[in-house]
Amino acid sequence: MVAPGVAWAIAEGPLDDRVVTIDAEGADVEAIFQISSVTKLLGTTCALGLVEEGVLVLEDPVERWVPEWADRRVLRRRHGELTDTVPAARPTTVRDLLHMGFGLGYDMTGGDDPLGRASDEAGIMSAWRPPDLEPDTWVERVAALPMRHQPGEGWLYQTSFDALTIVLERATGTRFDALLQQRLLEPLEMNDTGYAVPTSELHRVPALHFPREGGGADLIRRAGDPANAEPPVFPSASTGLLSTVSDLLLFAQTLLDGHLDPEPSPLPDPAAAMAREFLEPGRRWGLGVGIDDAGRFGWDGGTGATLWVDRTEGVAAVLLSHQGTGPVTPPHMRRFWDSVRG
Repeated sequence: MVAPGVAWAIAEGPLDDRVVTIDAEGADVEAIFQISSVTKLLGTTCALGLVEEGVLVLEDPVERWVPEWADRRVLRRRHGELTDTVPAARPTTVRDLLHMGFGLGYDMTGGDDPLGRASDEAGIMSAWRPPDLEPDTWVERVAALPMRHQPGEGWLYQTSFDALTIVLERATGTRFDALLQQRLLEPLEMNDTGYAVPTSELHRVPALHFPREGGGADLIRRAGDPANAEPPVFPSASTGLLSTVSDLLLFAQTLLDGHLDPEPSPLPDPAAAMAREFLEPGRRWGLGVGIDDAGRFGWDGGTGATLWVDRTEGVAAVLLSHQGTGPVTPPHMRRFWDSVRG
């Protein structure tokens, strides 16, 4: 297996007496990494900022902004045929999207069923990169598919945050990458964060590998790949950002200092049960963030990125890697968090 080159950053203590440590092993501390699903934390913060300002309300039906999603259909059975549906009992809300309750996404118990196959064939699924569809095309293809569960009554990873992107763009009249730039990246001076890297900075982007089943790793993108300079057609709040540990620590410190309530309301019981099919033991899903049993909150990305905040202990930390992760947290990431939490 390719040894992961990692960079990390830790902030400890109150704002007026904070100690910051930035270091790396087998990587440059100024390297620009793919952060995949850590993007969701920035998307959540952006969305909740708009809620605070009254641009959005958590109970807003998404069809207010995306009329194409009115009158959705829902599978009668979770893994049933696409034609065997019932009407949605209520509209999907903004809160449902932050709760991963949109009714489409990765199902750990039957991804090769009719809805899973139809989602793949429609090209609506994102992974470490956003969907390769124009946003309006994505909206139309989603509207043609039934939901796997009633709005908010289940939990499926990923696609809710792609849908959240559409709502944020329609509500503000601004593409999400520009919205993120205006609301978070510029104010926090996160100058090395974005969906694309300037050509002059491509040398700072390391290669990306993913572990291969049975051992070894596959090269997904070579170091300095020009593809990293190409912005996606669908800049999603779910995935796709590139960043540095320094930039992400600036963001993590705003969370440490109280910007964001991770769990103002728990998931409904059916959604919490589905979330446990995906989440590691000792974790639950809050309002757009993961939460562990100790009350720490944050999230991990499949490209080897991780950002968590512990307000009780006054610690925020970030680790980025060029080694993607599998379904189980890799040893180097566990050692890092054991050290931080120790």
